Amino acid sequence: MPCRGIEKWKWGIWAALAITLLSVYPQLVMWGVRGQQWNGSFAEGDADEWVYAAYVQALIDGRPRRNDPYTGRDDQPEHPQPESLFSIQFVPAYLLAVPARLLGLSSSTAFIVLGILGPFFSCLAIFWLIENVIRDARIAAAASVIVICFGALAAGQGVVHLLIYDHGYSYFLFLRRYEPLAPFPLFFLFGTFVWKALTAKRGTSITWAAAGGLALGILVFSYFYLWTSAAAWLACVALLWFIARPGNLRQVAGSFFTILVLAVAALIPYVVLLSNRSPTMDSGQKLALSHTPDLFRIPELLGIGVIILMVLGALKGRINWRAPDSLFAASFSLLPLVVFNQQVITGRSLQPFHYE
Repeated sequence: MPCRGIEKWKWGIWAALAITLLSVYPQLVMWGVRGQQWNGSFAEGDADEWVYAAYVQALIDGRPRRNDPYTGRDDQPEHPQPESLFSIQFVPAYLLAVPARLLGLSSSTAFIVLGILGPFFSCLAIFWLIENVIRDARIAAAASVIVICFGALAAGQGVVHLLIYDHGYSYFLFLRRYEPLAPFPLFFLFGTFVWKALTAKRGTSITWAAAGGLALGILVFSYFYLWTSAAAWLACVALLWFIARPGNLRQVAGSFFTILVLAVAALIPYVVLLSNRSPTMDSGQKLALSHTPDLFRIPELLGIGVIILMVLGALKGRINWRAPDSLFAASFSLLPLVVFNQQVITGRSLQPFHYE
């Protein structure tokens, strides 16, 4: 029987606590091994975390948004600095730096706090999305844990990585601080807002659409791979919705338009910042010019498998392929194919492994 109210959230909180405990295990081990000699350090889970910590510390110290954590140079009138990935994707950095500065915390302490709160709210956001679609809190709680754990497996990380490669691995890719961990829950909140905008009554659908548009706008200034995934997924949802539910077009068109307007409003200043980027930024990020399709990554194969199962289920009459929940499942299954093959049209590929 579906749960409601406090009972519903109880299941989501238990799932989030389980994921949080698993996520902070490296920090707990470091505290146990180092004892009083841990010196305020955070347990690094990815080689890039130190440079993110340096950028956040610079903001905590009152240095400008355009500061270079690699060279230590700051933006000054006589020596202006170009935009960088750090200065363009500034939202999560300031989300950490502002409260840390007010509370007198270092970036290392802020990263420890993020390492606790990030996985908790990420799991809770996934739970909320799934529960809204299937209306069963118990299954949604289990599914949120499965999504996070098997998501790492699908990306070839965790223990399975050691069976293929002999170098280091990330057991949970989303835990890298502060990107993508800080904005990671917002991606799933965006999905929930879109769901509610498409399925709610006409009086509230625009409100949910506005929330979705604002969430997408924040993602634009948070992490490239999250906002482009969100935009690609929204396109998949819109395409499937217009094909499967043409009688519902007038109601949902306003929701899609609201999200689009707010997203474009965010993209305008984003493009301006991007136009002022460092000349070496593209080469440094290994931007590749290619139209070659990329069809055999594990997330794509899993997505294709889900689509095949849904088609078979629809042919046998076991699922209604026009139902909103079926369209949502299909849209997420299509997403890997879109993000890993957008270069077929655009001719540009930017470290696509980050989409895993």
